Amino acid sequence: MLIRRAHLVGIAAALLAVTTQSARAADEKTVPAAAQEAKAPPAAGEAAKTEFVGSETCMGCHAEYAEGFKKTAHGRKFPLIKNIPLDKACETCHGPGSAHAAAAGDRNDPGFATIKHASKLPPADSAQLCLSCHKDNEVNYWGVSAHKQAGLSCVECHSVHQAKERKNLKVGTTETCLKCHKEQKIGLNLPSHHPIREGKITCAGCHNPHGGASGNLRAATAEELCFKCHAEKAGPFTYEHPPVVEDCSICHTPHGSLTDKLLKQRMPSLCLNCHKWPHTETANGQPAFYRTNKFYERGHCTNCHREIHGSDRKKSFIP
Repeated sequence: MLIRRAHLVGIAAALLAVTTQSARAADEKTVPAAAQEAKAPPAAGEAAKTEFVGSETCMGCHAEYAEGFKKTAHGRKFPLIKNIPLDKACETCHGPGSAHAAAAGDRNDPGFATIKHASKLPPADSAQLCLSCHKDNEVNYWGVSAHKQAGLSCVECHSVHQAKERKNLKVGTTETCLKCHKEQKIGLNLPSHHPIREGKITCAGCHNPHGGASGNLRAATAEELCFKCHAEKAGPFTYEHPPVVEDCSICHTPHGSLTDKLLKQRMPSLCLNCHKWPHTETANGQPAFYRTNKFYERGHCTNCHREIHGSDRKKSFIP
């Protein structure tokens, strides 16, 4: 009886071996050898080996992105500035693509994820990818910029493959900024505002989105920035008005105001923040323009003090 059982077990084992070998043979007939090699998972602790395959391989699946890329600043300038031919352009940023291509779209294949995607990288790594080429003064301060500190990456604003605006922006400069800066957007719709809404200037005229020595301003100080356009207010004057020298934003708000000339308050309330009584007195001995005075309701200090930004004639700024 024991001999018979042993004999049956041996037959079953032989049949199992034959079946397994037949299945393997069938698999080898239906799956190309190259694909089998690509599908083989790397050994424990061994990184997937990748090689450059050229942009033609990439375009086999990503033709739409490739066509869009050719029309962007990157597509036009890679061959001219970086001496990188277009057939190497994809892998310059995305890394060697052999393992990704061999995965043939299978997201479960370990090789599929070997390609770098700036939008899927942590912001710091995404920025580092861009900064490997973009080393000019425009981005020197990115590391200490407000946008970097807020956790933004380059691809929040820029599109590498299908940009439709200058500097590879996804949308226009002002629209890009106002997507996040809602408070400033409200200001631009107030009666007094810089002509950004009208398209005469953009946010980037005053601000460097990549940061700078003066925060995000395109000048050493706020005054220098204002004087780039408002040079006639800069002086030097024999008699200077301190707010003009110290900080234009003492009196003005840059993005928008309910008051004319971007003033923070209407006059004379604005002026009386500094020119507190008693200064000039009226005939009845009361401080000038006291809140019961009719001028306080209807008048402007600049009706008389017209040279308010500075004068070469009178300390009172009265012409």
